[in-house]
Amino acid sequence: MSRLTRDEIRRDEVREAVFSASTWFAEHVRQILMGVVVVIAVVVGVVLFLNYQDGREKEASYQLSEALKVYRAPIDEPATDAIDDLFGTPPDSAPGEGAAEEAEAPTAGSETDGDGLSFASEAERRSAARMELEAVRESYGSTSSGRLASVYLGRIAADSGDTAKARELWTGYLEAAGRDHAMGIGVQLNLYSLDRAEGRGEELAASLRGAVATESSSLPKDALLFELAVTLAQLGDEDGARETFQRVVNEFPDSGYAIRARQQLGPEAVGASPFAFGG
Repeated sequence: MSRLTRDEIRRDEVREAVFSASTWFAEHVRQILMGVVVVIAVVVGVVLFLNYQDGREKEASYQLSEALKVYRAPIDEPATDAIDDLFGTPPDSAPGEGAAEEAEAPTAGSETDGDGLSFASEAERRSAARMELEAVRESYGSTSSGRLASVYLGRIAADSGDTAKARELWTGYLEAAGRDHAMGIGVQLNLYSLDRAEGRGEELAASLRGAVATESSSLPKDALLFELAVTLAQLGDEDGARETFQRVVNEFPDSGYAIRARQQLGPEAVGASPFAFGG
């Protein structure tokens, strides 16, 4: 067979391949176009959904910041609730974070400077803040700001003596948002304080010992040791508490917990009143 014949065969094969492809495309053009349309629709849908979610998150963040203005508004009478010794305010990084400026206001709920509000009592402020925060949680529960409202609602519940509701809200937040971030750590510390307030110190101490030994917790080891020492102090185990406070100082000398541990190891007796959670 001559070379010319082989070249002709190759050209025929190319023409046949092109013809077959053209025929297949003509037969399936409808399906192809439908597939392209579906892909475009999916892409557009994803973009629209992300824009929608972003818009809702921004709106939720704004609504939460407005609710927190009520939550932090000054009151005409100082708060005297003993439970304030047990729970600290949630860590920084919340949308709209920043303490409300103290301002004297003549009447409850009246405006002072700008957005400033004041309330006649702690109970009145809690009631107003609860209403605002519940609205954020109900309307934007799937957003990070909506979930964050649960943290503050838990604090209000705890301050009001409803520890069961506080536990439900804080546990729900951790399940939805996770534990390995600043707010998650703060909420976990709140739950430790709640355990101590409810008389679950023995169970908590055992859990903290296990977490320290296995390093399985999302909390840093210095925080776990400090919480264990606080728990032992409340249980009356002064030797165990002092030893654990000393571990914090020895193993984590540059930690903020080491400063607090040194205070507990000072002249004052270890193990007095419950402690505010760390962070």
